[in-house]
Amino acid sequence: MEKFRIEIAKDFSEKLGGRWIRLGQHSGEEFYENILKQKYEEAVAENENLHIYLDGTKGYGSSFLDQSFGELARKFGIENVERTIVFHTTFFTWNVDYIKQEIWGRR
Repeated sequence: MEKFRIEIAKDFSEKLGGRWIRLGQHSGEEFYENILKQKYEEAVAENENLHIYLDGTKGYGSSFLDQSFGELARKFGIENVERTIVFHTTFFTWNVDYIKQEIWGRR
């Protein structure tokens, strides 16, 4: 088992919201502020990967993805985030592509 991992459906919510907390529950901003940022910083401090499990949710909106994973890259740098984050999914491979290509700007 990985030392640092987030199962979004289990550790946050199966039903994800939009971009900002002020727009409703389970937003990308809430996920970033309450879970993702801290786990990322812990993984980096120990020179470990952070494993993100995407399956189990009802789906991902682009605003949720940008506000969480985009904000992580804006704060810590795309190259640093790419070296640390490992995505795991069976059903949401297009979301991983979207994060890497559209949000992080990597092709």
